[in-house]
Amino acid sequence: MTGHVAPHRWADLWAGRIDDAERVEMERHAERCQDCARVRRRVTRASDSFVAIRTQSPPEVSWDTIRARVHWSVSTEKHAALRRRAPAWGWLAAATAAGIAAALATGEAPLWAPAEPPAAIAGRPEPARPTAQPAPLIGLVTRASGDVMVDGVRPPDLFARVLGQGNALATGDGRVDVQFGGDSALSLGPMSTIKLRRFDAGTIELAVEGSVVITVAPRAEGQRFVVDAGEHVVEVRGTEFRVSHDARATSVACHRGMVVVSDTTGKVEVGAARRITIAAGHAVASEHPVEMSAEDSAAFDQAPPLTLPLWDPTALERNSAPLEIATSGHRGVRVDGIELGLAPLKVRVMPGRHSVEAADSAGRFRRAGWVDVATAPGGTRFEVPAEPPATGNLLERRRQLRAGIDHSRLGHCVRSIAKAGVTGTYVQIEIAVDARGAVGFLNVIDTDLPSATASCVRDVLAAIGFGRGAAATWRERVDL
Repeated sequence: MTGHVAPHRWADLWAGRIDDAERVEMERHAERCQDCARVRRRVTRASDSFVAIRTQSPPEVSWDTIRARVHWSVSTEKHAALRRRAPAWGWLAAATAAGIAAALATGEAPLWAPAEPPAAIAGRPEPARPTAQPAPLIGLVTRASGDVMVDGVRPPDLFARVLGQGNALATGDGRVDVQFGGDSALSLGPMSTIKLRRFDAGTIELAVEGSVVITVAPRAEGQRFVVDAGEHVVEVRGTEFRVSHDARATSVACHRGMVVVSDTTGKVEVGAARRITIAAGHAVASEHPVEMSAEDSAAFDQAPPLTLPLWDPTALERNSAPLEIATSGHRGVRVDGIELGLAPLKVRVMPGRHSVEAADSAGRFRRAGWVDVATAPGGTRFEVPAEPPATGNLLERRRQLRAGIDHSRLGHCVRSIAKAGVTGTYVQIEIAVDARGAVGFLNVIDTDLPSATASCVRDVLAAIGFGRGAAATWRERVDL
């Protein structure tokens, strides 16, 4: 063999397209010629890489750029320019081709090199990919008492307000509860403020001054719940806790779950049934959690943040209404068996009939009456009767009441429902009788009778005559 072996013949040898006689001659030549041996090694290495390349996924291709370049290549303007320049550059193309062939033969140039990335088209920036934003959260007031302000204003339609990011709440001598999820709500205590700095499905960030009790459903991966209390930060995953912050100290009590309290010096974990207090100017790392007191635990159990079942803020805003419970003085109340704290207050309820109970001076809850609530914008008002004062000689007045009932008239009142098979009914009344025997008031506070029948029974009881004696006020259940 005379001369050097062409590079493409080494590629044919690697691919098995050379017969045995020529293969032996090429290999003998490479043993004597260092240049051809170097070209053979380069071709073999490049060919071996093709196997790995075939197993890889194709690279991402900017098709917009390719389309633009193809369009430019086939346009008449491009071809016209090429035709004008062809005579001047033909010799350069031939020389370049010859130079490349010589370089390959001598091994001075690589057989393969990655193509240069296409140049960006002027005036056509790459489109920005939109970033998905977390969905905003909605908060609804579920309970309120005393003065409550939203963004510095006392709204007349507090329960119709939809609260979201940027809103601020402030209380006077009362409290306000806000629900923002099926199992997530907050209760802002008296003389306190809270700002909803961030309020979406990704992050909730609240800034509090005063006291707040918060119940939080377990957070999903990547979600954050943060309460800023001055220079201290409280972060949770899913728990019930209280934060109290003022100029003197920050106190965090954890009822369930776990919270992390941190500042610039470090962080401390506060577990269930424990609390930590950090004095103003003190570092978190210098304090240690202690066990909650019985009073702390009782405070959580007595009036946790009020949540409504089947959380759907849009439906609740449209289909619920506030029930105002008015009392003379502060009295504990229950609605449908749920203790709501001290009235007077307002609570969000669903339409229908609801039972209201009020606590007496001994702390015993007694039925105050029933109330029918409709989805009216202003809601419904229910006045709890004043607690009857303690009276002497009550047994005599009760005996007079029982003896004076006209049972024949009562039978006439319930005749229609008795014919329908309804028996075992009752009314509970509250009555006041003065020393002369005059009835001051007589109210039906509870009954299972239809309203017309209950009114008839009341008239029968109001006709009872009382003699002179001690003044008395009491409640009586009359079975029919």
